Order: sequence, then C-alpha cells, then structure tokens
Amino acid sequence: MQLSPELLQQIQSAIKDGTLQLGGSGRSPIRPRQLTDLRLLPTKDDPRPTFFWSAEAPRDGRDLTRTEPYPRLLWHAESGEEITVISAEQHQAKVAEGYVTMAPAWVEPDPMEAIRTQWEALSAEDQALLLESQKQDRIAMLKAKLSALPEAKLAEMLSKAAQETPAQQEIRRGPGRPRKEVA
Repeated sequence: MQLSPELLQQIQSAIKDGTLQLGGSGRSPIRPRQLTDLRLLPTKDDPRPTFFWSAEAPRDGRDLTRTEPYPRLLWHAESGEEITVISAEQHQAKVAEGYVTMAPAWVEPDPMEAIRTQWEALSAEDQALLLESQKQDRIAMLKAKLSALPEAKLAEMLSKAAQETPAQQEIRRGPGRPRKEVA
C-alpha cells in the first residue's frame, strides 16, 4: 500500500504537534480506571479487557465480588481439632473456648488418620457391613467397565478366564519344576 506524499506529510506534522499520539508499542494506552475496577465493561469510546471467570455469567445474577464470612473453619489452639462454625455468635463462643482462625503450624492434616478414627468408632457389625458394601461397589464398577468393552475384547477376556480356573492357577508350575502329585 502506497501512501501519497501529502498524506505522509500530514501524519508527520500531526505527530510533531501532538494531535496524533502513538504509544511506544503502538497499542492503546491503558487508562488508570481499567486497572482499578475490573468489573467495568468496554464501551465504544473506552475499549478495555474483560475479566470474566468463565464465558457465561451466573444465571442468578448475584454480585460475585461480595462474599460471606460464614461458614468458616476454626482450629483448637492446643489439640488442633478442626471445626466449622456457621454464625458470628457461634464463632465468638468457640474463640472464647480456645479456638483460633488460623490452623496451628504444627497441625498436619492426615486423611488416613481421620478415616482410621472413624473406622474404630464403628461396631464390628458395622465394619463388616461397610466392607461388604465396599466389595459390592467395586463389583458394580467392574461390571460397568466390562459392559463398556467391545464384544470381541469381552469374548477374548472371558475365554482366557474360562481356560484357567482358580484351582489350575494354584497348580501352575514354573519351568523345571516337577508335577504336583495328587494322592
């Protein structure tokens, strides 16, 4: 694209007298209000980046910049016990009992310890019931995975399983090992 000498002279004179300002990078200058309130939307005269967390705004239209202080976590300063409070009154009462808003530095969360504590609190019957329930859940997950397999893969897997029974798997010999005598 060729610019005429007259047009080039007009552009140069506009740059010199300050009516045409170009940034060092050639981009639009960032106005201070763009950096202080990110909720402002762009207009035809004031282009600005939009800072949406997602492409869709929430359906209920609530103000996402306002948060609520409760429910909130508290920790006991000596034992490290973690609790949840749901109101300011409950918060004040627990603070008076020795709870703090920041977890003590020596407290390390251990999920296995929490599971172990809950497990030990169950009766023997409940533990057996939970184990059976867990076994049934795993069987159901395996059934779902098997139902997702293509027919050819399922048939291949079932034929291999049918060829070796659990008793045969126990009797399987290693190389050079003599046969087991059955009396």
